[in-house]
Amino acid sequence: MAKLSKTLAPALFALLAATGAFAAGDPGASITRPAGYKPQAGDAALGEKLFNDTKLSTNGMSCASCHANHGAFQASFAKPYPHTVAMAKEQLGRKTVHLDEMVQGCMVMPMAAKPLPWDSKELAALTAYTASLQKTFKPSR
Repeated sequence: MAKLSKTLAPALFALLAATGAFAAGDPGASITRPAGYKPQAGDAALGEKLFNDTKLSTNGMSCASCHANHGAFQASFAKPYPHTVAMAKEQLGRKTVHLDEMVQGCMVMPMAAKPLPWDSKELAALTAYTASLQKTFKPSR
């Protein structure tokens, strides 16, 4: 799959927002950790399968559509979470997000799907796999 350029990704997200392609409702509320939430350990191998699965979306996208070979990750991806993520800040007004919240944000925004249940093995797995990608990410200078 072709790597989505770092300059094209924000334009794609803006287009999706403008056309109403995001899941219905307030995406900011749907990606916020619920009160009392405690993240669970996830299976990174399952997460890798889910990362490439277009069935998670309503528009044929997968996580890999934007993030294959570290595509569309900004330099901030190398920082420990929670931190500022441009997409969450621009689209949701969120100053900082946790990694699992950003996974939910990608589900709701570019993938135009419902967020995963907070207690699901799928969310835990996608978060674990994305954390493994973060360890190998080298921001371009």
